[in-house]
Amino acid sequence: MRQEEAREEIAATDTAAAGAPPTAVHTGAVPASTIKPRKRYAYRFFKRAFDIVSSGAVLLIFSWFILILLFIKWLEDVGTPAYSLEITEVGSMDAPKTKKAKRLVNKDGKILDCVLKPRKLKKGEKRPSKAPVYSSPRVGKGGKEFKFYKIRSMCPGAAEMKQQLIDAGLNEADPPVFKMKDDPRITPFGRFLRKTSLDELPQLFNIFKGDMSVVGPRPPLPREVAEYEEWQKHRLDVKGGLLCLWQIRHNRNALSFDEWVRLDLEYIEKRSFWLDLKIIFKGAYMVVFDRSGE
Repeated sequence: MRQEEAREEIAATDTAAAGAPPTAVHTGAVPASTIKPRKRYAYRFFKRAFDIVSSGAVLLIFSWFILILLFIKWLEDVGTPAYSLEITEVGSMDAPKTKKAKRLVNKDGKILDCVLKPRKLKKGEKRPSKAPVYSSPRVGKGGKEFKFYKIRSMCPGAAEMKQQLIDAGLNEADPPVFKMKDDPRITPFGRFLRKTSLDELPQLFNIFKGDMSVVGPRPPLPREVAEYEEWQKHRLDVKGGLLCLWQIRHNRNALSFDEWVRLDLEYIEKRSFWLDLKIIFKGAYMVVFDRSGE
């Protein structure tokens, strides 16, 4: 009798596993060592070849344009020694607003005015970097760190202001990720760069070097990875990318972090030439026609 019950239990388990969706295996209950991407040598070879050719061609043809964007960004901040971010609570949306203030509502429903103000450096204070190229450590395939490049869309010293926004309850994403649709640290020219995704152009250099790919999960920050659960670490099984499944979703910022990771794991399982092409063309469409992810 026990043998029959055991056989029935095994059969039921096999049936459930066979009918489960591809992403169902990616839960905290599955040991991390059991989830491994397939080798796919031919796909990986041609994917890398495409990465080199496409990124190299764009860098070669549009290098002059990238230099112009960098120069404009440098001009935007060259005359300002430093910035400060002031966050004050106001009574209602109709209250008088400080000039250039962004009126935002935090997670607790409080109405806040956020003002980015130029200021002088304090005595002995280190001058924040005004380099138009922003670099930060990111985690790539297998947990290897690399320098990730963007055209800086925020004011100098923006990293030091992030905790102010978190403490004010203005983070619109699930931790460990930080995202804000209307981040007050973004400068006027930086907002243009973000709307057009031109701030991402220096990542073509990351792709050409081999740190990233055109298509793959977005590379996370080391402090974000430190908070990952074991199943979430499998988004690091492949190279990070410029485009991913999460980015081509309508209203993508409304997705939870777990949903974002599951989309990355779905890509890792299903990745192919056709899926990569779909993501590339859909990503181009989203940049031009669909602003829901801003």
